[in-house]
Amino acid sequence: MNARRYEEIIAGITPQRIEALIRDLAAAQAPGNREGVGLTPIVNAVTGGEDLGAGADGWERYVGVRQAIKATVGQIEGMSYVEADD
Repeated sequence: MNARRYEEIIAGITPQRIEALIRDLAAAQAPGNREGVGLTPIVNAVTGGEDLGAGADGWERYVGVRQAIKATVGQIEGMSYVEADD
């Protein structure tokens, strides 16, 4: 992935888009499991499944996407970002 495509992905992380993605992802989960959506499916939806790259560059992009999602979810009324234990 080049820097331009990465910047396009980051720019596309808007409250409206993230809310719609999360609601769609939650609706696709089992009925008893719709209160939350994991970060990985959100990242995959935001990136369209594109490979963020390998090594330090890929990790830096992943962290950037994760931080942008976290900040954006905080702007959506009724939603919150909860850190998971690894």
